Amino acid sequence: MTETPHLSLKFEQLEKAKQIAQNSVPKIQRVPHHLRDRENFAKHYLPRLVSIGPIHHGAEKLQLGEKYKLMWAAMYLERTKQDAQTLYQKIASNIEQLKDLFAEDVIRDFPDDEKLSWSWMLFVDGCSLLQILEKGELQDPKEMNVKVDQLVLVWQDVLLLENQLPYHVLKLLSDHEDDAKLVKSMNEFLKCHHLSPELRSKKQDIGNSMTKDEHRYA
Repeated sequence: MTETPHLSLKFEQLEKAKQIAQNSVPKIQRVPHHLRDRENFAKHYLPRLVSIGPIHHGAEKLQLGEKYKLMWAAMYLERTKQDAQTLYQKIASNIEQLKDLFAEDVIRDFPDDEKLSWSWMLFVDGCSLLQILEKGELQDPKEMNVKVDQLVLVWQDVLLLENQLPYHVLKLLSDHEDDAKLVKSMNEFLKCHHLSPELRSKKQDIGNSMTKDEHRYA
């Protein structure tokens, strides 16, 4: 069989596809179209008050959330007694590695691809998210300087599929010296939504125990 230049290109693309599959790692990405088309599925990925990360950053209806995030970032820095410029530099110095944790189309479609814009967005969103995780308690909303109903929306937005940050961003900005304390704060937040891995494990153990009892008395 005679191989034409066009066919040669096809074989090259086939080989590259294999390499992509072997080297691919999970990345933060948009919800695929086959899920977007489902009725009432938008509530699982579209934020209503606060954007976290680049996918919905700058959306007109989320401008109030931008003001809130800046306030929460300032509160986080004051509470943890960390220097804003030092933390920002940590993000800026690692920005290429951090951007690589997002899908290519997310990087491409970000409103401004300049290093400054990415670094500032991840810095503010990361600091504000840490403040939410550690101080966003419904029984004490004054810690976030918002109303309870707004804080409920924030809780919901933080868990959305297209509203995520890489763990490494939080690690760079955290005032905790080790990962264990950061992970604990994340798990404590998830417990409020009954999503903690620890709680899921306990529920599974209870379920297994009940199953054994059913077999015992059957």
